[in-house]
Amino acid sequence: MAQACSLPETFDQAAAEHSCLEERLERGEVAFFSVCPFPLPEGDDRRFLLQQQLGGRVHKNIGYDPRSGKAGGFLREDAMQAERLRSLLADFSRTTTEWLAGVLPRYSRSWQLDRVSFRPEEEATRRLRLTARNDLLHVDAFPSRPTNGWRILRVFANVNLTEPRIWITSDPFAKLLERYGSQAGLPGQASAGWGRIRSGMLGIFRPKRQPRSDYDDFMLRFHNFLKANDEFQERSRKRFWKFPPGSAWMVITDTASHAALRGRYALEHSYFLAPETLALPDESPSALLERACGQPVLRQAA
Repeated sequence: MAQACSLPETFDQAAAEHSCLEERLERGEVAFFSVCPFPLPEGDDRRFLLQQQLGGRVHKNIGYDPRSGKAGGFLREDAMQAERLRSLLADFSRTTTEWLAGVLPRYSRSWQLDRVSFRPEEEATRRLRLTARNDLLHVDAFPSRPTNGWRILRVFANVNLTEPRIWITSDPFAKLLERYGSQAGLPGQASAGWGRIRSGMLGIFRPKRQPRSDYDDFMLRFHNFLKANDEFQERSRKRFWKFPPGSAWMVITDTASHAALRGRYALEHSYFLAPETLALPDESPSALLERACGQPVLRQAA
């Protein structure tokens, strides 16, 4: 499978290629590495990781927050097991971030580290509500973490010992916005008004929650619209990806429409990319959305 861009073998080679990679990521391409270029848990650590289970149906993944240093979402056995798992996820965050900063230095100047997740469940047989399903094509929007125009970069690694992880991707955000934006309810349309009312009510009952912009309301609405749209799910053009054990890939998931059809035991790290570090700011979802609806969609700084 071809990589999304010709990548340098070491961090100090071909600086121009970094720009190529950034532009292709921002346009929704997937950068694939047949051999993971950063360290993954091995030996006893890998076996320990693969034994971990979710801590009940309320948790979609096992998670680690590098800002707080806390792990959660797992079935806790004792303090030693909990600390070992936390340490493994913290090491994954550190080594992945060090590698990524060398490959994409323009982003690393201002990015914000988001969460690490470990996905121990088989995607093909998971029972989740429609808007939480990973096996339906969508662009990402986080209900609890509005971005206000910051981009979502995600790095994945398949730590399964024997089985691949199967993805599909489809058209990028620009094409989907042109095709479905009005149906989903562009900012300023009457059909989008209920989203603003709902956000205002949430602000009353959850005053500490970060306020949402028109952009965030639309992106979450669009995420849910795409998952529920049978025509898009069944008839859109698709590219199938087979990520073998030990491979890695990265993608900007608020632009690339994607779905995970099959596989278990994946590690993932998310990053929020600052708008001022983008290679193609005029092609970002927030810029495209502003042009589509003819009004500002981002929340202005106080």
